[in-house]
Amino acid sequence: MKNKYLFVIDLDGTLLTKEKKVPFSTRKYLNKINKQGYKVVLASGRPAHNIKKFYNDIGLDTPIIGLNGLHLHHPNNPKLDTCIYFPPKKIKELVKLVSKYFKVKNVINETDTEIYATNNKAYLDPKFWLINMKLTYGTLDSNLKNPVMTFLMELEDRKFNQKKLISLFKGTGCNARCWVDEYQGYVEVFEEHSNKAKAIRTIAKEMKVPINKVYAFGDDLNDIEMLKDLPNAYCMKNAKPNIKKISHNFTKYDNEHEGVKKEIQTIIKTLK
Repeated sequence: MKNKYLFVIDLDGTLLTKEKKVPFSTRKYLNKINKQGYKVVLASGRPAHNIKKFYNDIGLDTPIIGLNGLHLHHPNNPKLDTCIYFPPKKIKELVKLVSKYFKVKNVINETDTEIYATNNKAYLDPKFWLINMKLTYGTLDSNLKNPVMTFLMELEDRKFNQKKLISLFKGTGCNARCWVDEYQGYVEVFEEHSNKAKAIRTIAKEMKVPINKVYAFGDDLNDIEMLKDLPNAYCMKNAKPNIKKISHNFTKYDNEHEGVKKEIQTIIKTLK
């Protein structure tokens, strides 16, 4: 097609149903439009290796935005990959800082092939973390010999003071994101300047797609920057009120009723 368009889609709560699946008709449709030139990019808080299953099921040939923008993975040309890593020393310093005020139950770190956890009695959801990964338990000193791609903490108190915890990271070069619902008690630490919106702009520039021709879809805390900053970002109908409050476009259907596919169909009709 003459003019390229880019559709960037979050996974959990957006493209995926509650069973963590992409409906067959949605997979078929996204594959079709990707081949037509309406390029489809998956963007998730999940690591790239975990996104790959959905990527392959759809049959995509585009880059992947993993770890909420920390990792840009190019399956067809890994030499172009970029990732912001966490140095072991930084992780240990931040865990020590948080531990002064909160009881840390587990610290979880990942590379692209291995998961490191400090508590062998803590629960790791196999659907989320353990796909094709080696799992190693140990202390931070024994686990962290090299930089890692993710930094998660699980706190003992599921109802901890989130504002107080987030305030601890001021001036450290990192921010914290507090998960909710089934993962209540988990804290995701990330480099303060990394987010999906910034990663999307990088991918769009690489693919030579103007930002006004980028359409993004999300539903949760890790989508806030792209929902606020991108002119054509859509918040899912099933998103929580606090996410909807900062959004300017909304899907007519939720993730259980192929909201992304139906919205893209409507958008493409307006582009012709």
